[in-house]
Amino acid sequence: MAAASGERAPAFTAQELEKLVDGVLPQYTLLYGPPDQQVSTHQKRDIWRAIAKDVRTLGAHQRRGTHCRKRWEDIRRCSKKTAEAQLGMASQRGRGARRTMTPLMFRILVVAYPE
Repeated sequence: MAAASGERAPAFTAQELEKLVDGVLPQYTLLYGPPDQQVSTHQKRDIWRAIAKDVRTLGAHQRRGTHCRKRWEDIRRCSKKTAEAQLGMASQRGRGARRTMTPLMFRILVVAYPE
C-alpha cells in the first residue's frame, strides 16, 4: 500500500530493483527512444503499470507505476554519475562518499548510455 500522507515509502529492496531493471531494459527503446519510435503517454503509463505489477509479485511492497518510474530515473542517474566519477569525468568538488559500480549499474549503463 502507499505510505500515509507525509510518510516516505519504504526503500526498494535489492530484489525489487533487479525486477525493476529486468522489466525496464527490454522496454527501454519504447520508453526513451527517439521521437519517431516513442509511444504515447498512455502506452508508457501502461508499460510502467505492467513493470510495477511484476515488482509487486515479490510481495515486499505495493509499488505503483509512478514509483517504479521515479526509482528507475533515480538509479539511472546515479549509475551515470558513479560511472563518470570513476572515470574521473566528474568535478572533484563533491565531498560525499565515493560509490562503486555494481553489476546492476553496469546493466543500466549498457542500455541507457551506450556510447
